[in-house]
Amino acid sequence: MKKLLVFGIIAFGLSLFGEAMHVVRKNETLGGIAKRYGVSTAALQTYNNISNPNLLFVGKKLKIPSGDRRQITYSIKKGDSLGSIASRFGVKQSTLTSTNNISRPDLIKIGQKLIIPLSGTTPTPTKLLNPTTISALNSTRARSGKWKRIVIHHSATPVDDAMNMHRVHKARGMKNGLAYHFVISNGSRKAYDGEVHIGSRWNGQLDGGHMKKLTDNKTSIGICLIGNFELRAPTTQQMKSLEGLCEYLMKKCGLNANQITTHKVHHPNHTVCPGKFFSLSTIRKRISS
Repeated sequence: MKKLLVFGIIAFGLSLFGEAMHVVRKNETLGGIAKRYGVSTAALQTYNNISNPNLLFVGKKLKIPSGDRRQITYSIKKGDSLGSIASRFGVKQSTLTSTNNISRPDLIKIGQKLIIPLSGTTPTPTKLLNPTTISALNSTRARSGKWKRIVIHHSATPVDDAMNMHRVHKARGMKNGLAYHFVISNGSRKAYDGEVHIGSRWNGQLDGGHMKKLTDNKTSIGICLIGNFELRAPTTQQMKSLEGLCEYLMKKCGLNANQITTHKVHHPNHTVCPGKFFSLSTIRKRISS
């Protein structure tokens, strides 16, 4: 009986010491594990420093972040100052110094770890995006002046997920896989409805692969909603997540609602994406209000 109990703890990742752990098993995906524990795939990826979510090995131990997590750890990079870090995460510099016991803010070092307490002042629409997604988004610094627009797409498939899209795009010869910077699920497969997947192109601030012209890919943030909107409209939760994500990106990249567009609007003779049941005017109006 004791042996069975120990096995159950290891297999299902239940920690007796306050932090949940999960041991990856055969055929499991990061999205499936995230859904099981009620956290976002993006948060799980960031919390475990996973650069490629498709390279998940059997036996790997994953730490499971709490769904109401209110702090993240940030590693200081070249060019950072305590003031710029505080501004980026929407906290006071004095909060960072007290939380991290820093007496000389001018003597921080590259690679030094900082605890960033998150609060309602974080620069993001917290009511539309969950805290774990916000934490994951805040871990990436947007390249200044690079992004000029947000382009919305649909997958044109009723069922799909970011992991599968990554494999398909990789097979098509795209070096960086997933063509979009973000994917918003409709609840199909193992992701929850409205779940925001943050792609490696956003984390690495890389050009997209979602537009016809190379010049457009260099300056356009690609967001793909799972579903075929030629047949039916996006889910309510997808639209809420899209609204929240667009608001977040607008603030982070210095954009406005008129810089949110769709694939069809940008290339009317090339595609109908994201379909007749997606309303660009609605999302712009909701964001503007």
